[in-house]
Amino acid sequence: MNTLCKMALLAVTFLHVAKLFMPVSLELLSFFTATLFVCGFGMQKKGFLGITLLFFVLGTTILLFYRLPLLAWMQSLTSMTNIIAIIVVMQLFSLPIELGRYGDTVEYWLKKLFKKESSLYFFAMLVTNLFSSFLLFGTVPVMVALFNKALKNSVSDYRRFLATAIMRGYALVLFWAPGAVIVLVVMQVTHVSWSELFMPGFLLSVIGLITSYLLEHLLRFNRPVVSEPFEASLNVAHNAPKQTVHIVAVVVSLLLVIAFLESYAIGSATGRILLAGFVVSVVWIASFFKHPKFASVLTTYAKNGITQATDFSVFFIAVGLFAGAIDHSGMLIHVQPLLQESINRLGSFSIVVIPLLFIAIAILGIHPLVLAVMFGKILLALSLPLSSVSVALLLILAAAISFIVSPFAGMSLMTAKFLNVTPLDVSLRWNLLFCALFLAEGILFAYLWSF
Repeated sequence: MNTLCKMALLAVTFLHVAKLFMPVSLELLSFFTATLFVCGFGMQKKGFLGITLLFFVLGTTILLFYRLPLLAWMQSLTSMTNIIAIIVVMQLFSLPIELGRYGDTVEYWLKKLFKKESSLYFFAMLVTNLFSSFLLFGTVPVMVALFNKALKNSVSDYRRFLATAIMRGYALVLFWAPGAVIVLVVMQVTHVSWSELFMPGFLLSVIGLITSYLLEHLLRFNRPVVSEPFEASLNVAHNAPKQTVHIVAVVVSLLLVIAFLESYAIGSATGRILLAGFVVSVVWIASFFKHPKFASVLTTYAKNGITQATDFSVFFIAVGLFAGAIDHSGMLIHVQPLLQESINRLGSFSIVVIPLLFIAIAILGIHPLVLAVMFGKILLALSLPLSSVSVALLLILAAAISFIVSPFAGMSLMTAKFLNVTPLDVSLRWNLLFCALFLAEGILFAYLWSF
């Protein structure tokens, strides 16, 4: 079953890459998507199993109730498989990170340059932000491995220090990173291109990083770092500047390739991200071809790494089925007048209510990615006092904050597990004040961007 699941994952990814250059059979894509769902559903962890089943049942019920044709079923089933392909491709970036031992470079700068807790805190957030742009969901274990040992005896309350730096650094990259799933989902439901979203998203990310730094500098982490004598090996010291340039070059290359593809209108919005991620990751991996561990790392990834995307893949198939069923059934037409009336009564205040409602529902346990699909489809059907880019920013803002403050979100659970604290500590207790400040800044920014 594991082998069949792996083959289906690779087939779906390959078909989406091929789709950029030639027509791909919907029937063939539907077959491999259905195979992936059937094989992968039994392999899902408990955190995903319940919500996947719920949206699969809801989507199937809507399709059956409205007696929609087979074409609508296939289009709904495959509607979010492009996101699955991007997740699989973005996982390739973990290979050169491991082969090049880039973690040694981060530790080198961490111990060599920083004397104050607040500046070290900003560095930890910035590194998380940078790595998250291509490592995505694999960021938490990598960051804990990089920073945990170095911080444990160097800063006060290091668990809070590291948890908030990781959570905020990761959440703030979601505004501009081309491979971030929430960006892909929002692009898909709002029909906003990545180039339209990049600049305001990047600015909002910078505002969040500065807000977080100032908040922690003023309230908590403003003491000198307890430093220990540190002598890096000559090899690490020699490679650190070069490897730093490599990481920055990878991120910049990813952005430039996407911009190039977009300027020549090659592929769809998500297709360009898929192709750019594939090209940049393969080039980076190829640069380690002569590395003595190249074959073993590649073999390990082929055996276990590919199927790490199974949880999210099966989840997105179910969510896609539900979102596609809503699209094809025309359900939103019936609720649009009522929602429009509510928006008209609220006026400009609706841009405050929408993200607050989004976050409140997310805290109750509904996944932010699901809410982004549902809210996005509803908001686009309404007449709002905002541009489509501002609507997209509000959706990402609400989702990013939800990823931090919801104790049920994967990031909260994963960070809490790796740092041996409770999800409530990681989410609400340590991050609520920052999230309240950033939410106010983000809403104001999205509103002003419309003008």
